[in-house]
Amino acid sequence: MFGAFAAGELHGQTAADSARIYYRRGHREVDIRFRENGSELERFIGCVREVYETGRLEGVEIRSYASPDGTDRLNETLSRRRADSLASYIARRAGIPGELIRARGEGVAWELLRGMVASSDMRCRDEVLDILDNTPLWIFDGAGRIVDGRKKRLMDLRGGVPYNYMAEHFFPGLRTGFSAVIRLESGPDVPAESLSAAVSTAAACADGREADPAVGTGCTSRSEAAAVPSREIPDISSPGGPSDASRSGAAESPSSEMETSRTDPAVRKETTVAEREPLHRLAVKTNLLYDAVLMPSLEVEYRIDDRWSVNLEGDVAWWKNDGRHRYYQLATVSSEGRYWFGTRKPWHGHYVGVFGGFSWYDLENGARGYRGEAETVGLSYGYMFPVGRSLSFEAGIGIGYMHSEYEEYLPIDGHYVYQQTSRMNYFGPLKLKFALVWRLWNTDGKKGGVR
Repeated sequence: MFGAFAAGELHGQTAADSARIYYRRGHREVDIRFRENGSELERFIGCVREVYETGRLEGVEIRSYASPDGTDRLNETLSRRRADSLASYIARRAGIPGELIRARGEGVAWELLRGMVASSDMRCRDEVLDILDNTPLWIFDGAGRIVDGRKKRLMDLRGGVPYNYMAEHFFPGLRTGFSAVIRLESGPDVPAESLSAAVSTAAACADGREADPAVGTGCTSRSEAAAVPSREIPDISSPGGPSDASRSGAAESPSSEMETSRTDPAVRKETTVAEREPLHRLAVKTNLLYDAVLMPSLEVEYRIDDRWSVNLEGDVAWWKNDGRHRYYQLATVSSEGRYWFGTRKPWHGHYVGVFGGFSWYDLENGARGYRGEAETVGLSYGYMFPVGRSLSFEAGIGIGYMHSEYEEYLPIDGHYVYQQTSRMNYFGPLKLKFALVWRLWNTDGKKGGVR
């Protein structure tokens, strides 16, 4: 299937390298700590960068898929978001323009599932294949209502035993991206046969096995491939042919950069630390500037993906001094959506946001008092940087519009004497932040993924 994809999409251009990654169940973001994603992407992105620097990068193709879990519409959306997430990751890490990447979500990987079933010895295999081959996704009645379909018949077959088997053994392999086939313009100084060999030895087969480097077209398991001598492929960055240090075309063969990391203790230590850094989904924060003026604050931020997050903030100061009625009472709730850019990794970089909030206040310093409510809306900018495995600092500012309606009063003889109702419209700085951030909810998991 992968070969057909490459042949059908490249239109006469030559593929230089390819990769395949996997996603956690229900997740869209690229997780380099899941299965072999980290090493696969490191090798592939190194090749993207190398070919781009030669000026021969025509584009990168991405196809992402989902398993049959959930509804068909949600799986189509999930596969598209997986493709977009991978495109963003490759563009950012490889340093190439985003317009060179074409990403597409393919929905449920039915053809890939069919190949897995056909090559297995599962129970009821022929019945499952009959449903996959001959049952449409949806079956409608005369009124246009859905009455049956492929997934329902699979779930009903033999009390759901074959479906549950596939969910455990095959579905994790369907949450994949046949990620990124590099396309090159064919030219007289780029050996097409060398690049074709790179495709045959780097591309993953549809059933999850590696291309056999000895024959170029067959498939072997990872353990079998490791025992087969790899074919040497000329360095595509060298116009004249092979370089002094020819690279192996096998998908698991290390690049020169990876070889260096294995021999250099300093580089190996740095790589190990990066690989073990947790993937935090949530951040809990307190604004140290507000805390310093006796207005304790608490924020919670949720990272949707590498680019988007949402933030909820609450601040409260509910103090008073009965000696002279010195009230300092203020409570604020604010929500914010953020777009991250210039990021080196999650929770490290710049962001811009849109926020809106509501406040209650009662301010009095022994004389005239002001009690009312306020609504705010505005734009924010900030920068977050880590200071530890789970700690960061965040600096930011928010500018916008505030409307407030309040009552003025005078404290006289133990009473609060109403004076008048006033309104205020203000445009300018509304937030100032230097926050301590605690990152938590590590979404990293054990190798092998969810079963």
